[in-house]
Amino acid sequence: MYREPKTEKGKETLNKIINAAVDLIYEKGFLNTSISDITSRAGVAYGLFYFYFKSKYDILDELIRKFNREMRYYLKVNTMGIQDRIEIEKVGMRKFLEWMDNNKKYYKIFIEAQVHRPEMYVWHFMKLSERYRIGLQDAMNKGQIVRVDPELLSYVLIGIGEIIGKRYLLWTNQGLNKKLLNDLDMLIENLLRPK
Repeated sequence: MYREPKTEKGKETLNKIINAAVDLIYEKGFLNTSISDITSRAGVAYGLFYFYFKSKYDILDELIRKFNREMRYYLKVNTMGIQDRIEIEKVGMRKFLEWMDNNKKYYKIFIEAQVHRPEMYVWHFMKLSERYRIGLQDAMNKGQIVRVDPELLSYVLIGIGEIIGKRYLLWTNQGLNKKLLNDLDMLIENLLRPK
């Protein structure tokens, strides 16, 4: 965890450090990015880094927490008001892919965390599943979706989004055309429809 700034200037400084770390880790990788690189890019004194973070690993942890918070918020805002769970999942999958496409820098950092902070990588997925399965269980109780283990289902859906995003957005940058998106909707509906 980082030290929470108490002033607007402190918040601005912390944001500069975080944004510089995002850019540099995306460009150079975690191992090739130094604290000196980060503070130089941020335009702040070297010692300010240590006012907020204990180490380079601490900032990587914070970037994963930030990534997780921002993604979950984006999905929540974009699925609010939808009552049907299958529709939530279809819209949510498209919005997740949209978020991934717009945040490729974060995704590169996330991949770096898998190697350099595996406990944070695991935390990210467990946090997603923890929140996700509550909504899935509720939909099962209402008879909206198939009744299976909600934690298992949360990981199945997370896995689908992850690998599709990697294939069509990160590895090739080709995106999903209308036909692929419609096929994805159909697969989600067939997977979730109550039996």
